[in-house]
Amino acid sequence: MAEGFAISVALDETNWIARARQGDAAAFEAIYQRYERRIYSFVYRMMGNAEDASDLTQDTFVKAYLALPRTTPDLNVSAWLHRIASNACLDVLRRRRIVQWLPWEVFDTNPALEPAAPDDPAGNYLRRETELEVQRILTLLSPKHRTALVLKEYQGLSCDEIAAVMGTSRSAVKSLLFRAREEFRQVSEREQQKGKAAHV
Repeated sequence: MAEGFAISVALDETNWIARARQGDAAAFEAIYQRYERRIYSFVYRMMGNAEDASDLTQDTFVKAYLALPRTTPDLNVSAWLHRIASNACLDVLRRRRIVQWLPWEVFDTNPALEPAAPDDPAGNYLRRETELEVQRILTLLSPKHRTALVLKEYQGLSCDEIAAVMGTSRSAVKSLLFRAREEFRQVSEREQQKGKAAHV
């Protein structure tokens, strides 16, 4: 059943793209409706605020609409839109020379890091402290590593999709994610050592 639905969705998408290339506004609107929330979510995590997310999401779809005539019939719509959005975000961040990131979602089996119950102020405090610390570490990573991690951990993209977004190969993405996680670990350890030294 799920496989049949996925095939149906893919056929719908291929049809929409073909019609949108011919200038069918309703077909492009269907693409927009399917992907707008996902692209907004990605941009929001990259930029850190709703105003930028709204502006750059709209910018992404305008650029996509203008670029449609140059696309191929086998277009991966999700990866294509994420690539346009990623480039739009990085362009703005380069201009500002300021990189803002939302707190990193920490997926851990440690019960202390699980979402706290509403009546658990100690748990809420720990969660908040953890998110702030992860955010601080992320700001020290290279933009390329941050982009790869957001696409993988937040957006749930596959290595093939990330490769399409970042304009590289699947094997390069695997290496990139490994290096990104390793950099995150090293920076985290370094910052913890600094924290300990400051309290001596």
